[in-house]
Amino acid sequence: MQKIYTSDTVAMAWHLRNVLEQHDIQAQVRNARLYSVAGELPINECLPEIWVGPLDVRRAEQIIKDLQPGSEEVGPDWQCQTCNEANAATFGICWNCQAVHAENAG
Repeated sequence: MQKIYTSDTVAMAWHLRNVLEQHDIQAQVRNARLYSVAGELPINECLPEIWVGPLDVRRAEQIIKDLQPGSEEVGPDWQCQTCNEANAATFGICWNCQAVHAENAG
C-alpha cells in the first residue's frame, strides 16, 4: 500500500475513499481517529490519509486531482454584450447587470 493523499478532514478522507472504490480501486483511510490526540502529537502526523495498492497509484491520484476545486478547465474571461462589463470566465451571468453570458444562453 502507498499513501496518495493527506486530507484536512476525516469526512473528506472517507468521501475520497468512497469515490475511489466506486472506480474499483481498493482504498484505505488511515489515521481517521488520531484527531483526538492532535496537539500531543504533531498535527501532520494526525491527519487522515488515503492509501491504495501500488498498481492503482497513478489512476487514484488522477481521480483525486480531477475532484479538486479548480481542476475543471474554464475558458477566457468575457465581456458582457449588454453593459460591456468585464466578467471572470467562471461567471455564467454578468455580475453588473445579470445578463446571461452568450455561451450559456439557450
